[in-house]
Amino acid sequence: MKLELKEIIQAVKGRLDSNTDNILVSGISTDSRDINKGDLFIPLVGERFDGHSYIKQAEENGAIAAMWQESRPIPDTNIPLILVSDTLKALQHLARAYRERINPIVVGVTGSNGKTTTKDLIASILALKYRVHKTKGNLNNHIGVPLTILSMPEDAEVAVIEMGMSAPGEIEVLSLIAKPDIVVITNIGESHIEFLKTRENIAKAKLEILKGLQPKGLAILPGDESLIRAAITDFDESIQVIWVGKEAVNNSYPIEIRMDDTEQVNFVDNEQTRYSLPLLGVHNVINALMAIQIGKKLNVPISDIKKGLANLQLTGMRLEKLRGRNGSLILNDTYNASPTSMKASLRLLASLKQYSKKIAVLGDMLELGNHAHEYHLEVGEFCADLGIDKLIVTGSLGELIAKGAIAGGLNKNDVYYIKDLNQIPEIVLQFSNPQTAILVKGSRGVRLEKVVDRLV
Repeated sequence: MKLELKEIIQAVKGRLDSNTDNILVSGISTDSRDINKGDLFIPLVGERFDGHSYIKQAEENGAIAAMWQESRPIPDTNIPLILVSDTLKALQHLARAYRERINPIVVGVTGSNGKTTTKDLIASILALKYRVHKTKGNLNNHIGVPLTILSMPEDAEVAVIEMGMSAPGEIEVLSLIAKPDIVVITNIGESHIEFLKTRENIAKAKLEILKGLQPKGLAILPGDESLIRAAITDFDESIQVIWVGKEAVNNSYPIEIRMDDTEQVNFVDNEQTRYSLPLLGVHNVINALMAIQIGKKLNVPISDIKKGLANLQLTGMRLEKLRGRNGSLILNDTYNASPTSMKASLRLLASLKQYSKKIAVLGDMLELGNHAHEYHLEVGEFCADLGIDKLIVTGSLGELIAKGAIAGGLNKNDVYYIKDLNQIPEIVLQFSNPQTAILVKGSRGVRLEKVVDRLV
């Protein structure tokens, strides 16, 4: 990125505390520890921190200038300061201006589950034709999206931007910053239902991504979700909509899905085209179909779409296939969990016919509010319905999964509630061998990746 200080000042409607406005800024950072020489430091204010306290460290590490909230005392510093009323809003305004300057094709991705995987699928397909910039990791909130945009190279032709939320109004803000040309909603689940109360409210919140969609833009939507179909009528009729799902009522749907012994999914879409995907699960076939539609829209040849799927590089801890110390298959899905994603991963585990034994290591699903009790019991019952061989649960709510499984008919001798994470790996290894598939899944706060680290 190359922006002169005067361009930044104009974008954020700030004012300079000196006469030096022709400095060239080559990057943005909100972390004083992660400054590169030539960066603009933007100190943010949180509940437990104030980035303004680290201006000296930012300067020492190479910051060429800094934004500064007018309500804070002017510090003793040798670098120019851009004075603004709110540094977070200034960051967002700057990102919007930079997006308009580079003007790539922007693809916005949101959904309760699967948005990171879908982002990776889209980027992998488009990278065979375009210079693609995508969200790194999970930088998908009101800070992460602006930083993703501002880290975009000037020659980027496509930006694939993941957008997350936990409250109403947040996706709209991100959509108006990114101004997508194409949007994707992967699904509507129960994530954040603690704050949003109902799935109807979750659907409305996800549909906010349409607020910034450019005129005559394209929306790829989950056609099996009645809440989305009912709500989409409230939006601009000029928007092109492609419905994707499992049912034949959709514009794009699979007519055949098969898994082979290499844990690869082969599927055929309703246009009779066959694809191979190095990902497991029917839900990932739907994610892939959404990505395929975008590839077609942007004139990527079918042969390259197939290559993009086959060469997929996933962001970590999302149904990551690993090999255990004893030769078992480990599905590391420890980044996050909700009832919808938990059931999808369990269904996948049960479908692996080439493995004679299935073990599920499950932890709490967080942010479910008053629904937490029923959803954890429900997941336990689902384990019993699927006939999981061994169920190992942990966390403050994990015991409810165990109770649900036993109530659902799973033998209590095959269910283990373990409070100490350190004890779980040895129990898993005791019951597993090269013919065993092991799913490890829970919300990020449970830290089940520690179990995975000791299993591989």
